[in-house]
Amino acid sequence: MSAAIGEFGPPVLFVEDLGRAKSFYVETLGLSLGFEDATSAGVFLGEEFIILVTVASANDMLPGQELGAPARQRSVGLFNIFVEDVDATFESLKSKGVTFIVDPVDREWGRRTAHFKDPEGVIWEISQSIG
Repeated sequence: MSAAIGEFGPPVLFVEDLGRAKSFYVETLGLSLGFEDATSAGVFLGEEFIILVTVASANDMLPGQELGAPARQRSVGLFNIFVEDVDATFESLKSKGVTFIVDPVDREWGRRTAHFKDPEGVIWEISQSIG
């Protein structure tokens, strides 16, 4: 077997409205703000880091690519947050205005999950073990 090419870095999410996205992640989800400037912000979920970058800035980084926030594209995946209690987290987030696309449900693979989208259309799953 060959060695991996490197280590996984923080995910970067392209956003149309940086202020709205930052507010959702910090105020609604309770992530910690690590940094911010005019075109980006970094937020922490525990020890994990996520970078939010404006679409305009991303277009400068990746010239010639067709870029946009996920709300304007087909979803290609989701991010997963492990929680102690999906139902309690579901109710807490709903009380803060988060709209869920899938309410809590037990999955045959031994997890209870629920799904929501952030303001830019990124799908998030909250998940707990039920096994």
